[in-house]
Amino acid sequence: MQEKNTGSRYTPDQHEKLFITSLKTTIPVFLGYIPLGMAFGLLLDQAGYPWVYALIMSIFIYAGAGQFVAVALLAAGAGLAEFAVATLLLNLRHSFYGLSLLTKFSDVGKVKPYLIFALTDETYALLTTTEVPKGGSKARFYFYITALDHLYWITGSVLGAVLGSMLTVNLEGLDFVLAALFVVLTIEQYFHSKTRLPFQVALGTGTLSLVLFSPDNMLLLSIILGTLALIGHEKISGAKPDLKNPVFKKTGLSARPAENLKFETEKAIEQEIEKEQKQNPEEEKNQKQNKEKRS
Repeated sequence: MQEKNTGSRYTPDQHEKLFITSLKTTIPVFLGYIPLGMAFGLLLDQAGYPWVYALIMSIFIYAGAGQFVAVALLAAGAGLAEFAVATLLLNLRHSFYGLSLLTKFSDVGKVKPYLIFALTDETYALLTTTEVPKGGSKARFYFYITALDHLYWITGSVLGAVLGSMLTVNLEGLDFVLAALFVVLTIEQYFHSKTRLPFQVALGTGTLSLVLFSPDNMLLLSIILGTLALIGHEKISGAKPDLKNPVFKKTGLSARPAENLKFETEKAIEQEIEKEQKQNPEEEKNQKQNKEKRS
């Protein structure tokens, strides 16, 4: 679960602190997933399926909105082809999420397959807006967030299915929980983001897609339009350096052409990290030798 070349440098206390931080980070998702998962469990029970189906679906499918669609398709007696097409169209947006996480997931080690499997809209929002605590393992931090979100969903769906088998519950209004959760996470992203451009593009493309296309199809189309708009902006404006970054002072990258900055900056940062990792052991040895001489 640890990142590459980390060895055993993380103590149990650090793991505990990292877990507590992850727990606090996922509280908004907890508040959304429990009632929403309960709504799914209640719907599944009303469709005539026992609570164990909610458990199995939430563990091995874990598709959120896809599970709600699955309940409707099961009730309608749909075939495997209908399930496959509906799931593909509904979750196609995750391909865009995956592309934006290529760098973040490049060095997370053995937990990468699970992080990919358990990636949801809400988990994506947390992973892209939350900084890894200083001195903590990125792989373990991402794993904790993802696993906790998964656990919340499983708990909510099973709880809803069990309660549905014992009580008569009115489900009116519960479908708004997911929309409310998205609003909360978007506001949090807005205040933590260094640039407002993605939000402006999202608002513009979302409104345009809603006007030009039907509400059922606007989500995927707005994501495509927004992605293309941001890519176009990046190509036109070019990468801009952070001149305050010490890497630029050491390498002189701030004087390079803008079109070469993105690749050269990443390469320079990697080289600086490698230098620091190599220098740290030598510095520790020197400090120990100095202490021995003084004593």
